[in-house]
Amino acid sequence: SVMNLTRLAALGLLADRGARHGHQLRRDMEVMNADEWAGAGAGSLHRELRQMAAEGLIEAIRTERVGRRPERTIYQITTEGRRELAVLRDRAIGRIQPQTDAVAAGLIFAGLSDPAALAGLLALHRSAVEAELERLALDRQRGMREGFLQPAVSPLQAAAFRRSELHMQAELAWHQECDELVAG
Repeated sequence: SVMNLTRLAALGLLADRGARHGHQLRRDMEVMNADEWAGAGAGSLHRELRQMAAEGLIEAIRTERVGRRPERTIYQITTEGRRELAVLRDRAIGRIQPQTDAVAAGLIFAGLSDPAALAGLLALHRSAVEAELERLALDRQRGMREGFLQPAVSPLQAAAFRRSELHMQAELAWHQECDELVAG
């Protein structure tokens, strides 16, 4: 079954940051870019909150209205929600999740036999990888400057970020091998 990472993110944020309303959770996820790297969709969050409340994983503790804004429901995680969080966390970390691999699909189903065209495809991917590494380096500098990526402050966040960088470095190492195979 596909991991429900929106649920994992919402329960984790409620456990970590205390009671909040859906809009706050959505902002937390947006600030962390969670939709990109965790597939935690801010769009599906409100549906997920209703579902979790129905299942007793979270409970509405009050509603509040600020100025003329719509009324907002404040949720907190329940004991059952903490159990579910532990299950989701173990599943997310303890299994290699099947993922779609667009690069593999693009290469295998390229419909190309011309070596120059193949080299062009690989160069396209390599430049995307290099751009992503550059973006990660800038994000790391910003994170260090703003304090949220310092290992002393948030070791797990720093470790997760480092993992992204190593993934991209592995892609570059793959390019070295691939160039030799294709040149073969």
